[in-house]
Amino acid sequence: MKTFKDSASLILAARQMQKCARPSTATNFQYNYNLLCLKRHKNSKFMPGNYVFPGGIVHPADADLKWNNLFSSFGFDKSSYASLFPNTTTRPIIFKSIPKQLPKEISLRISAIRETFEECGILLCKKSQNGELQPDWAQHIEMPENELHSWQEKVHNDATEFYSLCKNFECYPDLWSLYEWSNWLTPTFFLDKRFNTVFYLACMQTVPPCLQESTEIEDMKWDVPANFIFSGPEFTLPPPQQYEIARIAKFESIDNLLDFANERTKLGVRMNLPVKVELQDGNVYVLPGDSMYPEHANLFDKQVIDRTDITIEQFREMSPVKNRVEFFNLEVKRLFVQNFDDEDGHLSPMSLNEIRIKQTHKK
Repeated sequence: MKTFKDSASLILAARQMQKCARPSTATNFQYNYNLLCLKRHKNSKFMPGNYVFPGGIVHPADADLKWNNLFSSFGFDKSSYASLFPNTTTRPIIFKSIPKQLPKEISLRISAIRETFEECGILLCKKSQNGELQPDWAQHIEMPENELHSWQEKVHNDATEFYSLCKNFECYPDLWSLYEWSNWLTPTFFLDKRFNTVFYLACMQTVPPCLQESTEIEDMKWDVPANFIFSGPEFTLPPPQQYEIARIAKFESIDNLLDFANERTKLGVRMNLPVKVELQDGNVYVLPGDSMYPEHANLFDKQVIDRTDITIEQFREMSPVKNRVEFFNLEVKRLFVQNFDDEDGHLSPMSLNEIRIKQTHKK
């Protein structure tokens, strides 16, 4: 029996107006887009007060076969979904098919779009197939604020209402603008709440209007990638969000980011399950590909490696290939990736050395 729940999240990137484009306050990178992060409510049972991407738990309604009828009414057939399936035979467990349900490559995208609408009022839907571009930019449907709030509340209280919303506005979830980006499983030492989350990336030509859902979300923030990962202690990102934003931060142009996502998504993703290593001066979460990652990571039972005989620095020196997040006892958190090539075609996260090189070249 699974000890975790499936969920889907959406990393939203939106182009800034040219006159508003600015460098990061933390680096000299000149970004032309912002990312969206939402602050979880302080009373949330999981990661309260943390900034995360829009998203949430998968609901059976997202996989209901009746969605086929909706998509068929817009002229889609089985061949229309081919680009949503990566060219790989190895898939993480979150994509395992379930009889009499939509393929996960479809239903998980519906989950991400539904949850994004619930939490911040951005409805990534289209009314026709005409005019689609490749790679595809995400589009949204606007509605009056009072109507938007009403539908947000309906969908929040009953996930089946998302289908009703699409029927009412004669639109369909824009699956093709969501690019498979990564997959993270909550570590086994989180015994009470664990999630198996697929992250998608979508790029928009403009920053859309937003309306936050007040029972789950305390704040919404659009900003350039580097400002998120190099912000102060008052802005907390969980490790998956920090890791993924640090990857995205390498792209100064949203056009290049979209091109990369369009090509990389064809390779699929692999599951990242952090494994905790306890050391003298803190903890390290090692990730797949790290030299110290266990050969057989346990998905279900608590797995913690005890190396309290050495320090984080000594543990680092033992590892020729590093793909990890380091937590020092003095509340310092650091991504450390070195000599690491990801098998699913991803870039390594931005490092402090890259920032220094960039700043030197700008001078």
